[in-house]
Amino acid sequence: MDTTSSIQSVTQTYTDSSASTMETASSQDLATQEVFIELLTAQLQYQDPLDPADNQEFVSQLSQLSTVEQLRTANANLETLQLYEMSINNAQAVSMIGKSIKASGDVTVMDSSGRADVSFCLDNDAAVARITIYDSDSGNAVRTFEAYELEAGNQVVTWDGENNDGSPLPEGEYTFSVTAEDTDGNTVGVETFISGVVEGISFENGIPLLHVGNQKVTMGEIFEVMQE
Repeated sequence: MDTTSSIQSVTQTYTDSSASTMETASSQDLATQEVFIELLTAQLQYQDPLDPADNQEFVSQLSQLSTVEQLRTANANLETLQLYEMSINNAQAVSMIGKSIKASGDVTVMDSSGRADVSFCLDNDAAVARITIYDSDSGNAVRTFEAYELEAGNQVVTWDGENNDGSPLPEGEYTFSVTAEDTDGNTVGVETFISGVVEGISFENGIPLLHVGNQKVTMGEIFEVMQE
């Protein structure tokens, strides 16, 4: 392979890699750039004076070097922006501590009182809403009960903590689902949610999780915030 072909090969390899991965410039990126310059210098040093490199081709090679440098700089800038965005998200998560929130979810917690609240929002008035409680460990339905004559909007219905046989269930987390119908038997849209005060945050795989009681929610699941 001649010097010109080597330069083009190195440039193309670096360009393709940068465009596909968009990673931060590393020591390998810098080494590639140095190789490019060395090859270009060698081409000028050892070219045949009677048959020098074509001006247009030489300008093209310089343009390729410029492209490599621009991609390296863009990659570094993208990482900086990513870190900046992450820091903003983390700061927003921390600012949520102490605030009451509502977030999409289908988990309720029964404490020592032997009761648990089920929260949901109705699109329209409902003649009946059927709430089903599931054991969070096995996923089995343990209780189904009904609430009647509910208006559109947010609803909180209390579950007495008993199963379908009337026996009390142990404390802990349970999941739930809600279906609703109007007076004509038409389905009413329902969105379940959880609510409570954000007591702290933790990070899993770089994602901030807000602690609401024994539950964890992401920032994207929150749809209402109230100052405590």
